[in-house]
Amino acid sequence: VARELLGERDCLVYALVRADDQDAAVRRLRRAWCDWPALAASIGGRVQVLCGDISRPHLGLDDAAYAQLVRNVTHIIHPAADLRLMAPLDELRATNVRGTEHLLALARAAHHDHGLSRFAHVSTAYVAGGRDGAVPEHALTDAYGFSSAYEVSKYEAELSVQAARGKLPISIFRPGMVVGDSRTGEIKTFNTLYYPLRLYLMDRLSLVPTRADALVNLVPVDYVAQAIVRLTFHADAAGQTFHLTAP
Repeated sequence: VARELLGERDCLVYALVRADDQDAAVRRLRRAWCDWPALAASIGGRVQVLCGDISRPHLGLDDAAYAQLVRNVTHIIHPAADLRLMAPLDELRATNVRGTEHLLALARAAHHDHGLSRFAHVSTAYVAGGRDGAVPEHALTDAYGFSSAYEVSKYEAELSVQAARGKLPISIFRPGMVVGDSRTGEIKTFNTLYYPLRLYLMDRLSLVPTRADALVNLVPVDYVAQAIVRLTFHADAAGQTFHLTAP
């Protein structure tokens, strides 16, 4: 998403990074972006690093830094999440639910100050839980149950975002299982499909269990990032929910 923002938009990016102090936050972001020299070189210029934590009120920022964000931010893109599928629900809620609520509080403050252009919330296709068949974008229910605590936490987070829809310019994105770049295969986060494949390549699995007729909802990371950035800045996408999934 950061690569798309800096490549397509003339904007200043505030990157919220969880760390012990400002220097550690900068180092952590440089490590995360070490494979992309142009992106790493933008730190301190078009990318301003904020040492904080979305699970804390005011995002863990001091009053001055938070007030500056409120005055300056025009778009909020919220992809931060605890991705552990079976972690304790209370731990998942700290980031996925309360973190979302804290970012919504920032959005409301910015909207009151000068008018927020967009709050883009990255949810997941699996807020549908155990539902099968066609799932319309506007449908959000827990009636079908969920297969993991992660799905529950993302469902609860999206409920908070949906509740703010009438008062904030919101776009919601529900990606499937995000995999590597559609052109190069490049990937930074080895979860979902990659976890059993990694075990297989490490000789810790003799086979990868599957079925010949199994359908897996894979979507490349470049498609997801491009869609999020372009639709976040598209006027007609306000108030809409988008399934970023396979056809």
